[in-house]
Amino acid sequence: MTQETKRPTKLAAIIRAVVSIGLILGVVLSMDSRELLDALFSVSLTTLLVLTLIDLALRVFSAYRWQVLIATTSKATTLWDTMRITFTSSFLGQALPGVIGVEALRIYSLSRATGNMAGAFASVVADRVFGLASLAIVIFIGLAVGPEELQSLILKPLLFVVVLVAFGVLLVTVPALRSVTHRIIPGILRDRIQDWADKVYECFDQYRSRPMLIALSLLLATIFQFGRVMLFYAAALLIGSSADFIYFIAVIPIVMFAALLPISIAGLGVREAGLVYLFSEFAVMDNASAFTISILVFVSGILSTLPGAWFYTQDRKKTSEAVDPTP
Repeated sequence: MTQETKRPTKLAAIIRAVVSIGLILGVVLSMDSRELLDALFSVSLTTLLVLTLIDLALRVFSAYRWQVLIATTSKATTLWDTMRITFTSSFLGQALPGVIGVEALRIYSLSRATGNMAGAFASVVADRVFGLASLAIVIFIGLAVGPEELQSLILKPLLFVVVLVAFGVLLVTVPALRSVTHRIIPGILRDRIQDWADKVYECFDQYRSRPMLIALSLLLATIFQFGRVMLFYAAALLIGSSADFIYFIAVIPIVMFAALLPISIAGLGVREAGLVYLFSEFAVMDNASAFTISILVFVSGILSTLPGAWFYTQDRKKTSEAVDPTP
């Protein structure tokens, strides 16, 4: 990486850190300090362990739904391989922008394991698209069952994002519209990536020609999103909150979507501010409890990626042994 490319990357990391710290400080300073400390220090290790196990199960399930897509273009990859890549990329990508860094690691790791960069790219993009589509489905369900005030607050921006994502999906999946993407890409770059792009399109066409695969992937992704909602709700129950589950269906998907934006460190700050604001807006629970739930989910998420550290260590060990097999 050249010095010129390092500077914007470093600047972006600093900006994300400033956003995360600023939002966290803003939320903390708006609350009663004694109330917040009481809520945080009342959390037991058992609570954290239970949430970590739930998050761990969700990551395994996420690996399975990705494997369903990978199997279409790479029969050699097993669920264990996919789990290893999922946990390793999640562990290494904790401080990278939003989900972009994690997805880049997934593409790199899978392409190295299969030798099929186009297939790896297509599977990760398809998995992300199904994730966004299922998140939109759960958000619409939340808007339908949640308070009417939430609809006026989020419906229009949500519809705009859905239309934008749908347009992007059509550009890469519908052959007749792919010429539009060709015109957008500069000529020199287009010539260089044409062969690779054709292979990626071929993978997308394999997905498009299998409606049952699309339906299954969307179903699995939707189940996963509800699992994330249940993780937050379990955190609320474990700290003694009696909030109605309906509000979690309405609020959590919106907060999760906001946390995906590459403006903070792993969604830290955005998630806390969003949860505190929306829960207080609808009088679901006090600010200290909402903040505690968000921090608990964040910490349990970090802990659940620790198997990735072990996978990463084992991969490096195998690489070292292959280069220098002497004991």
